[in-house]
Amino acid sequence: MQCYTVKKLLNLYIDEELKEKSMNSIQVHLDSCEKCRLEYNELLYTKRLLENMPPLELPDNFGETLHSKLVEEKKKLDIMHNRRRSPKGIFAIAAAVITSIFVLSFGFNFLMNNINDRAFKGSSETSLNTKSAANYSTEASTGGKEAAPNLKNDVYNGLNQINRGLDSGYERKITKDAVISIETNSVDEGYDKILNISKQYNGYIESTSENTSENGQKTVNIVLKIPADDFEYAISNIKSLGHVKTIRINSSDITEQYYDVQARIKNLEIQEESLQSLMKKASNISDILQIEDKLNDVQTQIDSYKSQIKLWDSMTNMSTINLTFLSVVPQSAIGKIFDESFFKDVLNAGAKSLNVFFEFIKYVIVIIIYLLPFAILIYLAYKGYRLFKK
Repeated sequence: MQCYTVKKLLNLYIDEELKEKSMNSIQVHLDSCEKCRLEYNELLYTKRLLENMPPLELPDNFGETLHSKLVEEKKKLDIMHNRRRSPKGIFAIAAAVITSIFVLSFGFNFLMNNINDRAFKGSSETSLNTKSAANYSTEASTGGKEAAPNLKNDVYNGLNQINRGLDSGYERKITKDAVISIETNSVDEGYDKILNISKQYNGYIESTSENTSENGQKTVNIVLKIPADDFEYAISNIKSLGHVKTIRINSSDITEQYYDVQARIKNLEIQEESLQSLMKKASNISDILQIEDKLNDVQTQIDSYKSQIKLWDSMTNMSTINLTFLSVVPQSAIGKIFDESFFKDVLNAGAKSLNVFFEFIKYVIVIIIYLLPFAILIYLAYKGYRLFKK
């Protein structure tokens, strides 16, 4: 055993209140440790002295004096305890807590309002910049013959605010294309109407394809070319041919790229003239071959850029409409009820019901949080009334 453990058990060892095993272990340690043996002898000597001392006589009123002292100490402790739990102290703490809650809540609301105001200002500026594009896509999706001029104006006004690095005298180069899917009772009749629309707007049909599925649905795909100036009017007429399933309209401003390539062509043509002049002045075969290689490289670049310009001219002059006509597949009475839209409506109803439920739970939680400080105040007032009543 260690000295620290032995010193703690010396009193019990002297009184022989330990188990036999512990007594033997301590005895072995005392035989080998001089410090512990010295402390053991001192304790043993002190105990024997106390045993031989005569008993002390207490005063006659010792019991009464001790009792009165204990009563006085108990009164002091009760007073201190009551002061700590006084109603005034409780209400002071409660008032401080409620005030802190209100201050924090109002401060949080003020901070959130400032953040929302700044976010609203930033989003307002962004929405002003994208207003024309939003109007274009909205009116394109709703359709109508009267909407076509407005669509056209909105597109050009929005694009005129882009690429401001060019002078106003440059003609804007804008490509337009659309993808439309229409469901109709007669695909052949729809195709005949497309022919009339293409003639009306001086366009043409670039390609067509026809397919019939296993369930008897007939599909006709048409690639229609329409002059860019009549693009919006043609779309308005096409949308009236049946039920529009999908529509996607795209426009892209390639003005900067277009005139950048034209400038490159001019620079290359100047290089070509210079190389041709050098070719006429060249006197040896080596110089002629080097100039000829360089000249061929420049002419190849010119041809490539001119092909790109030609392609862009075609894209900006004639817009592309990829049109798909789908025939309506007849359904039985049961099929009409339990079609795809039926299950979609059921799922939408379930989703809306869950949204309403979670919105209700959210508002209940918000109301509880708002009323919690008032409930605490009412509870404290009730407890204070009960305390003062007693």
